[in-house]
Amino acid sequence: MRVINSSKSIIRRAIYLVMVSIGLFGLAAKSQQGEKKAGGEVERALKERVVIIRIEDEDISDGRRFRDLRQLIADAAKAPAKAVVFDLNTGGGYSREVARYLMEELPKIKVPVLSYVNPSALGAGALVALGSDEVYLSPVAVVGGAEPSLQGRRNRSSGSVVDEGKEGAAEKKSSSSPVTAQQISVLKAQARSLAKQKGHRPEVAEAFIDSMVEARDGDEVISAKGELLTLTADEAVRKLSDGRTVFGKAVIGSIKELFNQENLGKETEALTYTAVSYGEYLTRQRRNKTGKADKGKVAAGDRGDPSGDKEAGSDKRLFGKKSTEDYNGKILVVPVGMDDLMVTARFEFMKRVLKKARLDGAEALIFDMNTPGGRVWETGELMMRELQEANFPTYTFVNNFAESGGCLVAIATDHIYMKPAAQIGSALPVTAAGDLKGNMKQKVTEMLRDLVRNVAKLKGHDPDVAEAFVTIDTEVIKDGIMISEMGKVLHLSTEEATMIVNGKPLLAKGVVDSVEEIIELEGLKGEVLNLEPLGLERFAHLIQKFSFLLIIVGLAGAYMELNAPGFGVPGVTSLLAFGLFFFGNHLAGNLAGYELAVLLVLGLVLIGVEIFILPGTLLPGLAGGVLVFTSLILAMVDRFDFQFHWQEVPQAPSLVDLLTGPVLTLAFGVLGAVILGILLMRFLPTTGRLGGLVLTESLASGGSLDEDKAAEDEMKGDSYLGREGVVTADLRPAGKGMFDGRLLDIVADGEFIEEGKLVKIILHEGPRLVVARVESGDKA
Repeated sequence: MRVINSSKSIIRRAIYLVMVSIGLFGLAAKSQQGEKKAGGEVERALKERVVIIRIEDEDISDGRRFRDLRQLIADAAKAPAKAVVFDLNTGGGYSREVARYLMEELPKIKVPVLSYVNPSALGAGALVALGSDEVYLSPVAVVGGAEPSLQGRRNRSSGSVVDEGKEGAAEKKSSSSPVTAQQISVLKAQARSLAKQKGHRPEVAEAFIDSMVEARDGDEVISAKGELLTLTADEAVRKLSDGRTVFGKAVIGSIKELFNQENLGKETEALTYTAVSYGEYLTRQRRNKTGKADKGKVAAGDRGDPSGDKEAGSDKRLFGKKSTEDYNGKILVVPVGMDDLMVTARFEFMKRVLKKARLDGAEALIFDMNTPGGRVWETGELMMRELQEANFPTYTFVNNFAESGGCLVAIATDHIYMKPAAQIGSALPVTAAGDLKGNMKQKVTEMLRDLVRNVAKLKGHDPDVAEAFVTIDTEVIKDGIMISEMGKVLHLSTEEATMIVNGKPLLAKGVVDSVEEIIELEGLKGEVLNLEPLGLERFAHLIQKFSFLLIIVGLAGAYMELNAPGFGVPGVTSLLAFGLFFFGNHLAGNLAGYELAVLLVLGLVLIGVEIFILPGTLLPGLAGGVLVFTSLILAMVDRFDFQFHWQEVPQAPSLVDLLTGPVLTLAFGVLGAVILGILLMRFLPTTGRLGGLVLTESLASGGSLDEDKAAEDEMKGDSYLGREGVVTADLRPAGKGMFDGRLLDIVADGEFIEEGKLVKIILHEGPRLVVARVESGDKA
């Protein structure tokens, strides 16, 4: 009967824990449901429509317009559209970021991609044409001339900075610039691959990019060595000896003829966009609070709002019903404190603010920054994604410190202001264990160098200064002034960051004492909102900081519950503590989830089996303990860091780095739980009303609760040594036996003894009773 009652108690406790965990995680999932539902309306409107995308030089050179262009292409591909038609008119250079995007993303578009060169596709436009399935040209069109821009790059062999516009061409051809030569080689390889995939001539693609490539058709020279290939319309559609054209399908007079030749329907039914008009359309669509999409023209000269006459659906607020504050036209101030860039939940908060600000149409966002830095990967994602997608001006107010990750965030904003005596810089990549070494250091530094240079260019900051923040291998000299010495990482004071070099500030726009001064200087007019994390985000931050306290309460409560009959206050307290522990760590971006909660429940059940059903067998208890500790440790491991480690991402933390913090937290929690459990069991019975929670009378072991107490009193204080009894549960090697009417826990001396055998107690040490088989064997 006791075994059955114990089993029922364990099952009830497990069910309680599972129910609490499910309820708490369900609440977490519901709180994040609004984010997953955002978007999708525009893609549905683009589905099965022909999308005409007009691309000009500013769409490539301007960071925001290029961002909107990428979004338009991505939406059309995702919908998917019936076809994408690029209407090209470009003549400028392009950056490595642009080349990388065009070479890698255009081949992924699964719908027909067509280009109409009207009137020129030079530079990046030639790369777009290479990524198209068919190319049509206007009668006066020219295409090619896609040599990458090299202005403003550092001569890496010497460490000096190359001035814009003076040494770019020479640097490319110089044998002293191995990095630039490698970039050209990679770009040519990508162009060849792209041309083959799209059915164009690889040698023509190479000749577009590198003037040192000679393209031939038998004995005929298409592009002479030393001349960058640029084709007129007639030259592009001229057929060579194999019957194929040089580059291009046909010369046509208008985009309408393209529609006719490709059977795309009526050109008037297509959706026509520029990057600007699409960005404006998305902003209007997201600002809409009435549930109806904008109708009519998206911009002067453009046709076809993708929503047409359809309803865009109900208002999809990023924060659901909790997002009652409208950011439209307001100035958002986001504090970045000392440890904010170390906490995943804080990054999630900043990302949500930036997304909502973009959707609502905020006037501006200001980071009020005082931080020594933090996580490099989350910071990089914030720099490259959310801050680059912002359709409003962003500012950083360096309110004393913008070190390491804080410096990187500042570079990703449009404008930087410094407080007097503030500091910014020292963003050299390191790990929790210290400086990077060897090949890993070189690989990570190169990745971070490219990241900050690209972001700095997009935001109008000096890319050489940004690079010097993240590496010691850069020497920067501006206007004859040594800014950063080789062998030292750049760190700037307010005076240094704001000094005028070549007619403009080196990095920061000005010196101010407060956010209010920035607002006044920039002429911002909106209402100021000082933003802090939502209740759940603050809660997650606190849970992450004080997880050890919840472990103490949870383990101590579980211990007291297992030592008390029924299910009472200690058990409920333990369930709540562990539920809050998993719920909070889940919100904080750690590995805590349903899987680890189930692992914890299974571990507790096995421990219960060890205590109540199979005492002394050790295996269930050990397995249960391992599962409990494993679940608690992994629940505190950062999800992103674990993923980076698993995928062997450069600068990802080692397994030791990942587990050190959680293991120490668990160790403090276990130690605290032991101390708390001892104190509660010692003093709780004498603490007034709370003493009623603890059973102070001893219960007879084995028999019913109303068993005659005389047997217990008779044996109390005596040694059991030499007493004989009968095994009532197989000894493997632990089990139970009946001695003078009492059911005792016993352990066999080095053998298994079956139920019903006569045994004798040969050792009595505290609660431990060791028995041996009696010669007569069976019960008398």
